[in-house]
Amino acid sequence: MNKTNAMMALFTFDDDMDKECINLCNAINKIDGLITNESCCGHEEGNFRIWFTVKNLRSLPTLLYYCDPCHVGFRWNCVVTTDCAMSPVNFRIESESIGERAHKEADTIAKEIINFLEKEK
Repeated sequence: MNKTNAMMALFTFDDDMDKECINLCNAINKIDGLITNESCCGHEEGNFRIWFTVKNLRSLPTLLYYCDPCHVGFRWNCVVTTDCAMSPVNFRIESESIGERAHKEADTIAKEIINFLEKEK
């Protein structure tokens, strides 16, 4: 197992999780201050989405940098939401593409994050 694969194999998820989401959720969870809490690969019909909380806003640029077309060649958007009870905010990154293209983009973002974190050590 190479270093990138070892870094991505840190978190366990339940059997209901879309397997296409695992690498990106693992990478996001490796960023200090970011914690994923929900995900959906889009199931060939919708956008790929990862929901997460932010414990440290200084950590957010590490993720968002790799969602920008300037750095990866495609765009993923970040949305901040709450609910009808004004609960604490929740963040979501979302692909503009669907299907296999979105899955490949998610893997690219995950690899770029892991590579960055490895260099920062």
